[in-house]
Amino acid sequence: MWTVGDWDGFSRHVAPVGIRLLDRIDLEPGMDLLDVGTGSGGTVAIPAAERGAKVVGSDITPVLLEHARRRAGEVGVTVEWVEADAQELPFGDASFDRVTSTFGAMFAPDHRRAAAELVRVCRPGGMVAMATWANDGFAGEFFKLSGSFMPPPPPEVQPPPLWGVETHIAEMFAAAGAEAGVERETVVFEWPSVADAVREYANEFGPMVTLRGILEPQGRWPEYVEAFTRLLERFDGGDGSARIRADYLLITVPC
Repeated sequence: MWTVGDWDGFSRHVAPVGIRLLDRIDLEPGMDLLDVGTGSGGTVAIPAAERGAKVVGSDITPVLLEHARRRAGEVGVTVEWVEADAQELPFGDASFDRVTSTFGAMFAPDHRRAAAELVRVCRPGGMVAMATWANDGFAGEFFKLSGSFMPPPPPEVQPPPLWGVETHIAEMFAAAGAEAGVERETVVFEWPSVADAVREYANEFGPMVTLRGILEPQGRWPEYVEAFTRLLERFDGGDGSARIRADYLLITVPC
C-alpha cells in the first residue's frame, strides 16, 4: 500500500513529530542511529544525519528508499539505506545507540517480533524511541473507520491501532525484557479546507488509495468518503480552514 499514492509528499504532515522525537532522545554527533520504517527519510533519518549522527534508514518498500536517496542527496548528508523487514532486521545485536521508528514499525503484523527486534539491535545504555498513533485520536479513528469497510485481517495479523494502547505497548516491550515509557503528544495537520484534506488523502495517502481501489468497484467509495469527511470535521479545530489535531504516543525504551 505504500507503493501507491505519494508518501514522499504526504509525509510533510508528520515531519514535526520526527524533530520532537530527536529532541527527546538526546541525540549526539557520532551516535549510531537506526530508523526503522524510515519511509522517504525526511521525518527522522535525514534530520538525524544533519545533527551529525551516523544513520542507517531501513524500510520494507524499495520505492520509498529511492525517494530517501534523492532527499539525502539534495541536502548533502550521508545515510545508509537498507531494505529490511522490521520483524527481521539484518543487523547484529547491540549495533546502535538509538533505534527509532516514527509511524513505521507499528505496521508490522507481528507486534511482539517487531518490539523484540528494536530492542535486540539497541546497545546497552542506548534507547529505542517510537511514535505511534493514539488509538482514540484522529489517526487511530481513521484506521478503525477504514477497517470497518474491509474484511477482518487474518488472525496472525495484529492491527496497527493496538500500538496506540498503552497496556499493549507495555506488554510488547516487557516480552522483550524492556520497560516502555509513554507520553501523549499532538501534531496538527493543516489544509485550506476539509475538502482539500479529503482530496489529498484520497490521492496521496497509500492506505486510502489502496482502499479506494477496493471500494470503488463495489460502489462503496462515496459512503466511505462521507464517513471520512465527518471524521475530519470531528477533529477539525480550524476556523474556515482545516486544522486536524492528531494525537500520538511518544514511546521511549531504555536499553
